[in-house]
Amino acid sequence: MDFFDALNKRRSVRRYTPTPVPDTVIQKALDAALKAPNSSNLQPWEFYWVKSPEKKQALVDACLFQGTAKTASHLVVAVARIDTWKRNRNLLFKQMEETQTLSEDNRKDLKAYYFKVIPFLYIQDPFGILGTLKWIILNMIGLFRPVARGPAFKKDLIEVVSKTTALACENFMLAIVAQGYGCCPMEGFDESRVKKILGLSSNTHIVMTISVGEAAPGGVFGPQLRLDPKLVIHEV
Repeated sequence: MDFFDALNKRRSVRRYTPTPVPDTVIQKALDAALKAPNSSNLQPWEFYWVKSPEKKQALVDACLFQGTAKTASHLVVAVARIDTWKRNRNLLFKQMEETQTLSEDNRKDLKAYYFKVIPFLYIQDPFGILGTLKWIILNMIGLFRPVARGPAFKKDLIEVVSKTTALACENFMLAIVAQGYGCCPMEGFDESRVKKILGLSSNTHIVMTISVGEAAPGGVFGPQLRLDPKLVIHEV
């Protein structure tokens, strides 16, 4: 399917038919998700493809019994993490050294960024003291030159990894539609219960749960409504 065809065809499907969606469709869409752009290429996402019937039913309950969850062939939970940066950083840097011809200057710059700047931004403490200190340092520097003012606090970091994970979710959904199936991103869920079902810690944030299936007749509720572009697109 042409990219713009998939883009225009994507709708939030609220009801699905009982027709099962092949696992290969989900696998292909997950591969597309992992190719999404992300902050510093740290890939702070995880995708939980819920296959266990017991966990799937528990997830339907945690998603507030929505029809799009109850009738879905598959449910995938997109999770953003703030605690995998060090592992991912080390693996990424090793890959860069093994697959790229780096000059000594490039290697030095990359190492400074990933082993000095990234830890400064990502390391947190339980009391938020480091966040306050980072906020002061970054804003003091910002008085004299342009500088990224964050992330400083844990909430800022969660926002960064959530935006990254949301980009991957869009890749996933467009890949589902491109293969001829429907999907729906859900933000309506009990996050504490979803974390318990998946065994996740407080260093994670559930970005969305995505249902996948074959759209049922009437499974899309009404036409797509969008605001006048003049209200939201500005040339400055």
